[in-house]
Amino acid sequence: MADKNTAKSNGLPKSFMTVGPTLHYSHANVRRCWALAVVVYVAACLFWSKILTGIFLSLSFGDQDLTGTEAWRLGRFIVSPLSIYEYPWQILILGLLMGILAVGPVLVSQLLSFRYSLPMILAVAFIARLPLFGVFLLVSCTAVACRPLRFRSRFIAIALCITPQLVYWALFGGARSVDPIRLGFSFAPWICAWLTALAIAGMVIGIGHFTRYRPGLIWVVTALVLGITVCEFQWKISFAELDYQLYIAGNNPEEVVQFHDHNMTEAIDKAIKKPGTQSFLTGLFYPTEPILLREQLKQEIQIQLGYDRWPNWFEPTEELNFQAKRQQLLGQYNLFINKRPTSKRMPIALYYKAMLNEYSPNIRQFAHTEVLSFYSDHPHRETLPIWYKLYDEFPQSSEALEARWRIAMHLAGQGKFEKASELCELTEAMLSEHLELLEQNQPVGGKFSSAFAPPATTAMTPFKLKDLQRKLQKLIELVNGQNLNESEQSKKALAEFILLNPYSLDYPKQLNRLIAETDEKSPLRDNVLLAKIMLIPDAQLKVEKLKELGEKFANTDGGTQALYELGLLKVALWKDPQTEPGRKETYLADARAILTNFIALYPKSIYSIHAQTMLDSLPAVE
Repeated sequence: MADKNTAKSNGLPKSFMTVGPTLHYSHANVRRCWALAVVVYVAACLFWSKILTGIFLSLSFGDQDLTGTEAWRLGRFIVSPLSIYEYPWQILILGLLMGILAVGPVLVSQLLSFRYSLPMILAVAFIARLPLFGVFLLVSCTAVACRPLRFRSRFIAIALCITPQLVYWALFGGARSVDPIRLGFSFAPWICAWLTALAIAGMVIGIGHFTRYRPGLIWVVTALVLGITVCEFQWKISFAELDYQLYIAGNNPEEVVQFHDHNMTEAIDKAIKKPGTQSFLTGLFYPTEPILLREQLKQEIQIQLGYDRWPNWFEPTEELNFQAKRQQLLGQYNLFINKRPTSKRMPIALYYKAMLNEYSPNIRQFAHTEVLSFYSDHPHRETLPIWYKLYDEFPQSSEALEARWRIAMHLAGQGKFEKASELCELTEAMLSEHLELLEQNQPVGGKFSSAFAPPATTAMTPFKLKDLQRKLQKLIELVNGQNLNESEQSKKALAEFILLNPYSLDYPKQLNRLIAETDEKSPLRDNVLLAKIMLIPDAQLKVEKLKELGEKFANTDGGTQALYELGLLKVALWKDPQTEPGRKETYLADARAILTNFIALYPKSIYSIHAQTMLDSLPAVE
């Protein structure tokens, strides 16, 4: 007491930064428990990095632009990789985890001293890769260690000093480009984080009040909350589902820009004008006249695309470099397939992998339009092992329906028509069940419930299943015997016709060869002639040929389809903006008459339902 009175009388200044009550214990024990608290906190940062970036530790910030505001936003973690709108439990998981990150250093700064919180702040900045959040934590830790904020109630001091974290969550926690309801829900994890931080602080300070703030409180409580978070994540979501979202869900080949349509005219012109191209072509056997040179270079592109590559003189842009993108996606797919072989998402991964390998440039269309497009509806033999794997290991999945059709196509191409027909009929029966189940599971609800929808359980949509049903019915119709006779030549011709690639440059030649090899009485002739007619670019000539074929081969599958295609062509001419206004009404009347006649003549045709749907969508003729 005398010493205190002496200090007061001498007017010795008090330090602005103070130390906490925990430092009164054995220094070795304090450091040991502080180290455990740092370890738990680093583990929380590693777990945060894992569930939001897919990797536990990366000391670089990758492709993040640290000069832009997007790098500081927490809202990006709301929708990717695990969207809270698809996985509502992610709200609680993010809240528990962020609560640990928000309050751990603050408790250390209050109960020990400010300098002990610095390693935790660095862990947030570089391991969790939240550098701006680390700055706000630094402010909180500084404030709570200051003497003016050393209230008698330590809990009130904590609650006051985590205000910077609240400001950070309010400014950077909302999701972007979402509707107002989802925007409101996007702050739910950070509200949960605030409550978690207060709960952790209340437990530590409340127990510490009766245990005289022993050193082990912080790491025990934070470890307990972290353990609950990890178990909750694995139970409700799982790391396998995280890998699915990282490597598969966002890599649907249909949504990859490299496999969309691209007009190549400008790219070819730029490539020809580049000095590097001109110097490369100098001395080679290329014409010097610009028009001839362009045509020859275009033909070279066609040839090289047939081998799935670009010519040496052509440097594709990122959007055109589909070969590199294909290899990147295959790497992602294989990573998931090898890492998660028992995942319930394996059928989707195998389906995407197979479809990606099926994507090929439509060279014949490029030759006519200079538009690079891709097709995937013609099965390639090289992809068959993947389809068989999907069919063998996951036979009841919706994705296996696609595999069954492609396998049946190859069986038919080998002349095994009975096996192909049996497989298609069984697949069609299964498809109806899958389609009914999928349509029943379409999300419905009010405004608030519509903000949340579970992730799709299959890559197949009702539209895909209906299109697959049409292809199955078409194959069954081809191989059911109507297009066959007893001769081996007939079987061989049908097998060849089924496997013809309609997108290849030599497709017209192959059709001409089949026409030459079949006589007028061949049961396959109507289908081959129809395939040739569908290649005619002139719409009016195609109308005449389809009408002629439909009349000549009435009641055959080829003649039936010809009449259906004639109706669709009339509808297309009616919708064409280049059609003269005076002829639109004529085309509409013709379309309605043809489709009505088709439904009356062939009510059991595989196209009758589609014809009726099209007819119902057309307006009445005035």
